[in-house]
Amino acid sequence: MKHARIAALALGTAFIASFPLASLADEGLMLGAGAYYTLVDDELRGKQDFNDEAQAIIDDSSYGLNAAIGWRFNNWLAIEGGYWYLGEVESDDLDSGNKIDVETDTFHAGAMVSVPLFIFDIYARGGVAFWDAQADRGFDDDGTDPYYGIGGALNLGGSIDLYAEWVRFQLNTDIDTFGMGVRFTF
Repeated sequence: MKHARIAALALGTAFIASFPLASLADEGLMLGAGAYYTLVDDELRGKQDFNDEAQAIIDDSSYGLNAAIGWRFNNWLAIEGGYWYLGEVESDDLDSGNKIDVETDTFHAGAMVSVPLFIFDIYARGGVAFWDAQADRGFDDDGTDPYYGIGGALNLGGSIDLYAEWVRFQLNTDIDTFGMGVRFTF
């Protein structure tokens, strides 16, 4: 417990200390992180051999995280890359009574186009996701597919943005994420 308090104090101090640096620029290095609610609705019939089971239906939700680094060229355009953990979802009961847990994460690279409106920004984002999905019972898949989304940000202290967004990953199935986070530009 003592280590958790020390870690929380260190993170809080670093966060507060970054405010003066972040408020100095509207363009430059961009760091961001967020938390997401993830929705998956998929049927794995015919995509994987589950031995005696005919299909696995996944209609579940989870929680995920995102961390990104990028470059903001101006108030209108930015590029970024990072890591997105899309969470772990569970299938409905299979014919045998078992379930399958699937965990998905991605590395992504893309662009963000913003429209500044006083202290708000409305933006669209898109790019490519290099994803990996793993599950129990032998399922393992990966690929490279597009992602896109829209969002809005509240600008605080110059270059600190609190954002809310929807992002869809078009992997072998569509994965929708709804999230909130913070971005700093240095």
